[in-house]
Amino acid sequence: MKALRVVAAVCILVLAAAALAAAGPAKAKPAKPLKIKVHAPGQAFCPSAVLVFGSIVIASGRCYTVYVLRDARGTFLAFAAADARIPPGQLVRLNTPAGAKLRGRIFYLVPLRTAAVIVPMDTMTLVAFRTEDFGSSLTFILTGANASLVFSVRY
Repeated sequence: MKALRVVAAVCILVLAAAALAAAGPAKAKPAKPLKIKVHAPGQAFCPSAVLVFGSIVIASGRCYTVYVLRDARGTFLAFAAADARIPPGQLVRLNTPAGAKLRGRIFYLVPLRTAAVIVPMDTMTLVAFRTEDFGSSLTFILTGANASLVFSVRY
């Protein structure tokens, strides 16, 4: 009789463990950003920590003006000197003197994959974007375009 109770208890425990395993892991809630900031075209972007995207490392401690640039190699998010500005909405052709001057002020080019063309070939323009700070990562979301980049944050 005692052995029958032990066998029944073991069977109940095995069935309970199997039911929990079949249920799978609990669904985690999506992480909420710690801070969200919207940047207008031409507004300076000043990262508080080093940003890493693949092999590209964007230094902190300085401010950047953010552009979208498209040339024969592809479409890029361009981080240029904060004082390198053009009027918002204006396209700068890369083969003009103004384009050469701006191109010389670019510090980082980050490849950007897009479903649609954001700027015409061999041009660059200021871009509005939103940053979402998750602590260990920073997401760039381009306003008006279906494109985003996720940078790792290094302190």
